[in-house]
Amino acid sequence: MSYSFENLSPADFEDLVRDLIGRELKVRFEAFSAGPDGGIDGRHAKGSKTIVLQAKHYSGSPYSSLRATMKRERAAIEKLAPSRYLLATSRTITPNNKSELARFIGPALKRLQDIFSPADLNALLRSFPEIEKANVKLWLSSSAVMERIIRSGVFSYTAASSRRNRGQSKGLRAKSELLRSETAARG
Repeated sequence: MSYSFENLSPADFEDLVRDLIGRELKVRFEAFSAGPDGGIDGRHAKGSKTIVLQAKHYSGSPYSSLRATMKRERAAIEKLAPSRYLLATSRTITPNNKSELARFIGPALKRLQDIFSPADLNALLRSFPEIEKANVKLWLSSSAVMERIIRSGVFSYTAASSRRNRGQSKGLRAKSELLRSETAARG
């Protein structure tokens, strides 16, 4: 299943991104309250090393909006001076877009792979299905997921009914055999 992330609020998108990228990097990102965050949607600090994670929820917006925002963010990124900067966006981007964003971000971005597109986030969801399950708002509006849930309920009901019926059938056979043996013993 592939998601566009349009049905998530900005806060929900930030939570999802922290969970996914944190799991991928095997670190826990701190979360902060809603509101102006100074360019930090997640932070992991160990000793003098700090990783800053920024989530930009721009699905449905033109690339030019994301581009303009990231151009303005450069000063905030430099002020934070992280050891490593990560960007995740819900806006689809091309390889050229990634390169352009990397120039705006500057040296805190250690590699192009530190910019996570929706395709990258979907790949992480496939790698960590428990995170997908835990983020109900992500899949709740998906008709394919709802159909799977409904069908799994029918399957579970059918399997339980079948087991119950087999159990009742075994019980009737046992009673029948007992009656036959009692009748044979009397006769």
